[in-house]
Amino acid sequence: MTGNSSFLDALRDEYETVQRSLHEADDVEAFNVIDARMRKSFRWLEKAVTYLNDLKSPINRRFDLGYGLAFESPRFGRGVVGQHARNIRGFSALDEVNLYYEIAAAAPLSAQVSSVEAEILKARLEAANLRFTLRRIEGTSAGTGRFAISVTPAIPAAVAFNADYRTGVITVTLVNVDRLDRISLAFKSSSIRESVLDDIAKFVLGKDSALLKTAQLAGIRGQPHA
Repeated sequence: MTGNSSFLDALRDEYETVQRSLHEADDVEAFNVIDARMRKSFRWLEKAVTYLNDLKSPINRRFDLGYGLAFESPRFGRGVVGQHARNIRGFSALDEVNLYYEIAAAAPLSAQVSSVEAEILKARLEAANLRFTLRRIEGTSAGTGRFAISVTPAIPAAVAFNADYRTGVITVTLVNVDRLDRISLAFKSSSIRESVLDDIAKFVLGKDSALLKTAQLAGIRGQPHA
């Protein structure tokens, strides 16, 4: 009796696994539906950027490099929206939508730092693709003394949508959006609606963080702060 019961349990487990797999497959939207969502996202972002390019809206975020260096009064500088398509079942479907923009700060950052601090700041600046100059202050020897650093008041930022038509997942990657960092959020394609696009625009401008409550964190690349 025990053997039969164990075999029946094994069959039940196998049945439930198959049914769960079928159900998950049914949740993946058709490729033309996902493509339509990506194209709508592109048009929505294109229109939003047209407005933002003229408004130069303030961004309520603090972009901090540490050591007392933080960009003051950041604003939306200028943005552009792009797309990439690939062939799926003989049809052209969007698999990427990208918003590239610049965050303009009020003034350059400048400071005098030690050689150790200079190396740490250099690594952070390069990781964030920021433009800067670094020079040894006259009178100090190699590897010692102090350095003068100046950072251009412009932060390159991006929001990228990448669609996986097999799984029905759209990954939204945010680069230097709310901090000098990169994070990725995963959405089911069916959730990419105008309300989510609204949340993305508000997040870009630092108006609220509702976006983070509607998606699953898919990846993060953090940087230590002093």
